[in-house]
Amino acid sequence: MQPEKDSCYRGETAETRAWKAADIELENKQLRKRNAELENIICSAPVHIVTINPDGELTYVNYFPVELYDKIVGHNVRDFVSEEDGKILDEAIARALKEGKTQKVRVRSLASDTIQQARYAPLTTPDGKKVIVGVTFDATDEQDEVDALQETKEKIEAELSESDERFRTVVHTTPVPVVISDMETGRILSGNQALAEAFATPYPTLKEQFTGHFYADPAQRKTLVERVANNIPIRGMTMQLKTAEDKIWWAAVYLDRITFAGRPALLACFLDISAQKQREDDILRDRRALRRLLDTNEQDRQLIAYEIHDGVVQDMTGALMFLQTGLSLVPTETDGHHELSRGTQFLSSAIAEIRRLLNGLRPLSLEQGGVIAALDDIVTRMLEEEMVVDFQYDVHFDRLAPSLEMAIYRTVQEGVNNARKHSGTKRVEVSIQQEDKTVLLNIADQGCGFDPSKVDPRRCGLSGIYERARLLGGKATIESSRGQGTTISVSLPLGDFMDGD
Repeated sequence: MQPEKDSCYRGETAETRAWKAADIELENKQLRKRNAELENIICSAPVHIVTINPDGELTYVNYFPVELYDKIVGHNVRDFVSEEDGKILDEAIARALKEGKTQKVRVRSLASDTIQQARYAPLTTPDGKKVIVGVTFDATDEQDEVDALQETKEKIEAELSESDERFRTVVHTTPVPVVISDMETGRILSGNQALAEAFATPYPTLKEQFTGHFYADPAQRKTLVERVANNIPIRGMTMQLKTAEDKIWWAAVYLDRITFAGRPALLACFLDISAQKQREDDILRDRRALRRLLDTNEQDRQLIAYEIHDGVVQDMTGALMFLQTGLSLVPTETDGHHELSRGTQFLSSAIAEIRRLLNGLRPLSLEQGGVIAALDDIVTRMLEEEMVVDFQYDVHFDRLAPSLEMAIYRTVQEGVNNARKHSGTKRVEVSIQQEDKTVLLNIADQGCGFDPSKVDPRRCGLSGIYERARLLGGKATIESSRGQGTTISVSLPLGDFMDGD
């Protein structure tokens, strides 16, 4: 234990010098301890800490064995790497000294064949010298990961390139015209050979064209763009297009919004349906011709009915009246009275039968009041047969073409008569509705039902329902099964059969 210092100064004595020496020794001991701690920390760091002079010479390296220390310190950093990496290190040292900023480099050590990550920072020593303090560590694993990622990236890029090449090949060789155009201007950004051929445009000049020139009506493109801009993709919209030679053709257009070369674009495909459109036009023309033929047939039937009614029936009716008058003048017991009476009865029956046939040719209720009035007449007549017909209708037309009125009338007549004869029920529901330009018929009963597949094909009633619908461009279905009743559904187009069209 040191003696307490005398607070009263009496000059430097041996005792005070001893005290000073003891203090200095204590401070030195503490400094050595701190130095040892720092050295231990530096040498225990999992990285190489080095100092390098401006020429690249190593002046310090931590935790190297003594026997290897001289093989490191005093040597230039270039000695441990390839010539190429040595230039990288020289450039990093020069930049650190010049810019005063930390530099980061990665090189391969020739001694250990490892990847070393180095960070070099400038430092000015107390005596004013400029040196580099560096930290290096083994980054081989990281580099392996980077190399693996790079290899994966290159592989993916190669696969994408191959896929892209396949896609380009498919697009350019497909017979379907495909085009990518600028969404705003319509300028063609890319297109295939089929596109050039479809629009009679030289392939090398495609990118000089605008898709707006492809449409028979240029305003159509604006309409399509507005729909696509509102996220409504175009799927098979039928449009008229034109070639560079102004030749019109029909196409089903498919259009989507995409991003191409970093800007909004449109991807379009055009399927040539000119042949299909021609067939549709032919079918429509044939259907209209059929409509005229059916109408003519109905008019001929009507004319025949008029001729018979106003000619033969009137004559027969007059003859019947004369016979009945003559019969009343002949006594009953006179020879020939019985035969004359029988002839009068036969003539009366013949007139009634002819009137019935005339009503079948063109029912008077259909002729005078139209199809709704004629169906109401069916309802009334069915009541006489003790059959209840629940008839509902919702239509906007007044009169239809004769052929269509007759088809509706005969279909309902056939359906109701079948229900009366075969269903075993006394009630049937009939509805007729108009939806836009289509009329829908529905005839249903809750009777015994039947198997439609087992109906004798020689029965023309049901087949007549199918044929009438088909001839008029419509469709008929008959659904039935044992014990489940029967439903007849018929849809007929009104577009070509509205009265006056």
